[in-house]
Amino acid sequence: MDVNTSQINPSSAAQEAQFEGAKVIPTNGASCSEVAKAFMELTDIKMLVEKAQVVAGLLKSAEGGLNDWDLPCDLTPLHIACLAGDTELLQLALQNDVCRSRIDQHTASCSTTTTTSTPDSITITTVISVTPAIVADAARLEDPNEIRNILPIAMNHDTALHFALMTGWNEGALTLMEALSSSGKLENTTNDKRNSLFSLAASHSSLKVVSELCSHFSRSENYRAHLFHKSEDQKTLLHCAVEQDDHEVFRYLQREQMETTDNINRDLARKHGYRHLDFPGSLPISTRDDKDRNGNTPKELIELKIGLDNIQKLRDNPRLLEQKRYNGCDSLWEKYYLQDIAFLIDPVSWIPPWKKPPLSYFFG
Repeated sequence: MDVNTSQINPSSAAQEAQFEGAKVIPTNGASCSEVAKAFMELTDIKMLVEKAQVVAGLLKSAEGGLNDWDLPCDLTPLHIACLAGDTELLQLALQNDVCRSRIDQHTASCSTTTTTSTPDSITITTVISVTPAIVADAARLEDPNEIRNILPIAMNHDTALHFALMTGWNEGALTLMEALSSSGKLENTTNDKRNSLFSLAASHSSLKVVSELCSHFSRSENYRAHLFHKSEDQKTLLHCAVEQDDHEVFRYLQREQMETTDNINRDLARKHGYRHLDFPGSLPISTRDDKDRNGNTPKELIELKIGLDNIQKLRDNPRLLEQKRYNGCDSLWEKYYLQDIAFLIDPVSWIPPWKKPPLSYFFG
C-alpha cells in the first residue's frame, strides 16, 4: 500500500495520544469491537495509527492479559500492537495461544464492483464488497486502476509484520521476525498492492531490520527474486529505499542485488565450464536504472531528493565540488551522490575488480 514517504513513529504518536487521544478519538465507553469498526473505512495511515492506539488500550486487561476481542477485517491484537507501536500489547499477544497460532494471519482483502468499457467496447467488471461509502467513491473514479488508493488500509491483506514495517517500528519488526522465524512462519508475502516485506522494509525500516530480513532469506532459492521484486507501481527496492532520510539501506540493498547476481553467474559459469570473467552477462546488475510507474529511476529520485538546482551547481562548479570534498556535505544523500556519482571520495558502487579504473583516473 502507498504510505507517506516520511516514517511514522508509533511510539512518539502514542505519547501525543495521551494528551490528544480523547479529543481526537472519543470512545465514550464504547467496547473494543465498536471502536474497531472504524478500521473498515480508514484510508489514512495516521488516522489508522491513532485509532489503533485507542483499541490497544482497550485490549489490555487490568489483570495483565488480553480482554476478549472481536475485531473486524480479520485483525488480531498483533496487528493492533504493530500499528500502535505498543510493546506491552505485542508481548501480551505473543504470549496468548490464540494470537500465537495466528501470528502470520493476513487482514481481509477488499473487493468492490466497478464496470468500465474499453475503446473496443469490452466491459471490465471488478468485484469489490465493502461499505456503501467506499462503493460510492469507487464509482466516481475516472481511472479504475486507482481503486486501491481509496480502499481501507486494514483490508489490504497485510500481516502484523507488514504493519510493523509499514510504520517503521523497528523494535516490533525485529521481535516479530524472531517469533515468526522460530515458528517457521516467516515468509516474504505480499499484500494486495504487491508490497512485500522487503519493499516495506526498504521504505521505512532501519538497516538492522533490512539486514536481518536479508540474512533470513539469503538461504532461500527465491532470494534474488525477493531482492528484485517490484510493487504494483513498478517501484523496485531501490526506489523504496530513496524514501529514507539516509542512504545506508539503499547502499546495502544495491550491494545485495549485485553480489547475489554475481554469485549466480559464478555458479552458471562453473556449471557450463566457463571462466567466470568470460561468462556471457557476467557483470552483476541492480535495479538502479529501472523506472517506476512515473518514469523515474532511483538515481533520478536521489537527484530530486538533493535538489536539481543543487545538482546543477555541483556539475557546473568544480571549485564547489572541491569545497564539498573537504568541508563536508549538506545532507547524507548529497554525500552519497558525490561518492557514488562524482567519485570525489572512494566510489561505493560495487564494481568488479577487473573493471575498476586506477585512482589517477579520478584524482589525476
